Amino acid sequence: MLLEARHVSKFYPGVKALTSVDFSIDAGEVVAVVGENGAGKSTLMKILAGAIEPNEGELYLDGNSVEFDGPLDAQRRGICTIYQELMIVPELSVVENVFLGHLKKKGIFLDWNAMRKEAKGILSRLGSAPSLDAKAGELSVAEQQLIEIAKSMSRKSRLLIMDEPTASLSKDEVANLFDLVRSLKAEGIAVILITHHLHEIFEICDRLVVLRDGNYVGASDIKQIDEAGLVEMMLGRTVDNYVDSRRHMVKSDELVLKARGLTRAPYINNVDLTLHRGEVLGIAGLMGSGRTELMRAIYGADKLDRGSIEINGSAAYLSSPRKALDQGLGLAPEDRKTQGLVLSMPIAHNATMPSLLEYVGPFGLNLGKETAAAKDLCEKLYVKYASLSQPAGNLSGGNQQKVVLAKLLGAGTDIYLLDEPTRGIDIGAKEAIFDLIWDLTAKGNSVIIISSVIEELIRVCDRIVCLHLGRVTNTYERGNYDLNRIMLNAMGKSEAGAIQ
Repeated sequence: MLLEARHVSKFYPGVKALTSVDFSIDAGEVVAVVGENGAGKSTLMKILAGAIEPNEGELYLDGNSVEFDGPLDAQRRGICTIYQELMIVPELSVVENVFLGHLKKKGIFLDWNAMRKEAKGILSRLGSAPSLDAKAGELSVAEQQLIEIAKSMSRKSRLLIMDEPTASLSKDEVANLFDLVRSLKAEGIAVILITHHLHEIFEICDRLVVLRDGNYVGASDIKQIDEAGLVEMMLGRTVDNYVDSRRHMVKSDELVLKARGLTRAPYINNVDLTLHRGEVLGIAGLMGSGRTELMRAIYGADKLDRGSIEINGSAAYLSSPRKALDQGLGLAPEDRKTQGLVLSMPIAHNATMPSLLEYVGPFGLNLGKETAAAKDLCEKLYVKYASLSQPAGNLSGGNQQKVVLAKLLGAGTDIYLLDEPTRGIDIGAKEAIFDLIWDLTAKGNSVIIISSVIEELIRVCDRIVCLHLGRVTNTYERGNYDLNRIMLNAMGKSEAGAIQ
């Protein structure tokens, strides 16, 4: 056994992050650690990587009891982590990033020749050939990820922990990454994979371990379980992934938003959209389709070259997000961590930020009133938190997304623009987000949702608009959905009846 954790527990004030969890992985094995946000996955990985110490339990490396004296000690012993937010220094070169933290020396001088030779050999093994002198910040996300893997290999890694490695990759880049993982496995390198994409687990992993609420639920060989069984282990219940009897086609003829000829070169070109009261409208498109740019333009975050927008039958001049909010539009951006929340600020301040003026009294901010409002918003959206004063950055991804929605709810939003609201969150949190969307529309609100996962749009939306290179290619109504056709239109492929 390469690495083993026995009965490890981690406690924080008022929180049991892990309770007597067991885990093991052998050389040349790919193991998925699966669970909802808040299940304890990140805490377990930090313990294995030496970033935090367990309160109870023991770690064994090659059968011997071990205590890591921090992440560098774990790295020296061959355990490296690639985080979802890549630890690349953009202004440094490729070779400098590969050897960051363990530069080679020849006497008192840096041995650049040795580092360049080794970096070139490692990157060649990985099937990548970026210039060693190129700035890392100028490379694609996939190339930056390969640099992270090269960093671990330059440290003679024996175990690689990969946290959501495919979150920002295209389909082809994911395929290349998985080919690389298979190559590492053949060389005897073990890989721990954390991903919310269940199909990836079944494609690349040998075994999986499931956590729930900080507890060990069970483990299984991949060949002995299917997706339905895995979901039931994760949630303790079954979930129908594609059909929900609560959702019906919208009946209202009332238009709450009408956009005509929206253009912002080179991202969106002559886009028309309509949104009805109580409707969930989906935008299907690949990266580069202009979907995010379309939402930002409607929200007034980016200036349009031309086009018109009507809200509730009246012309709207949305020159800024503040004016959009005043007109009842709210945007939950794709990157909730940098654009949707201030992670260092308390949950309460984040939840009330757009409506802060409502809680200002003659002597400044009325904290009691603000806290009461934040508590009410968080309760309505079922946010799980220890205290409203804790930083928003301490919440799980799903709960962070709920706080973003709480902001919009508190601002009196009528039209919700949701850009990838389920990205990076587990299936249980996704169900909660879907329930929130349906609850909002049942009360007369309207929603436009962007998702890279077309199956999610099919499940939650009344209509789906396909976008490719800034143009609408086709529109589909609930009851007439076809996964393959929607995918083809999102990719710009023609089909009978498509609008080109």
